[in-house]
Amino acid sequence: MKIGIILLAAGAGKRFGGNKLMADVGGKPLYLNAMEKTDRLEKAAFKVVVTGSPVIAEAGRRRGFLVVENCQPEMGISRSVALGTEAAQKAAPDGLLFMVCDQPWLREATLKSMLEGYNGGILALKCREQAGNPVIFPREYFEELKALSGDRGGRRVMQRHKDRVQFLEIDDPKELQDIDFKEDLKKDKR
Repeated sequence: MKIGIILLAAGAGKRFGGNKLMADVGGKPLYLNAMEKTDRLEKAAFKVVVTGSPVIAEAGRRRGFLVVENCQPEMGISRSVALGTEAAQKAAPDGLLFMVCDQPWLREATLKSMLEGYNGGILALKCREQAGNPVIFPREYFEELKALSGDRGGRRVMQRHKDRVQFLEIDDPKELQDIDFKEDLKKDKR
């Protein structure tokens, strides 16, 4: 199966108080941490980064990402999802793995397991009762993803198609944790 990666990196960072993707975690900015996790994912057919930051765009180009500009992050994550899906459709993928940049404890091995184990439907991560990103959506939902609006992403599509959602169970809830506030950076680190 031909699966592409869409890295969502255009958030306005209102709750964080600025561009959180430049925040340092483990000696590197959040966006770079996320990009590096995709470097050795051989099952990924291509990679797209959706961003409004020239710094992130340049880093993406250097790492082989197709860069898609989102000049309107205030429209919410749905805008980035739509832009990334539209750009990726040109490569005719069977599915798209959407990931965010603000999950610094997500492991590369988890991404690899998702790509290697994917066999159709919608696939999300889950630890105990908590589900979260990343999520793989098959081609049949691309139009729904492009039609989303506001600051909610693919979760709406998942709710409409609960019977098609599968989960990859992980052991460490930390992998699902994201950075919303500066205080989140001070929490338990690896």
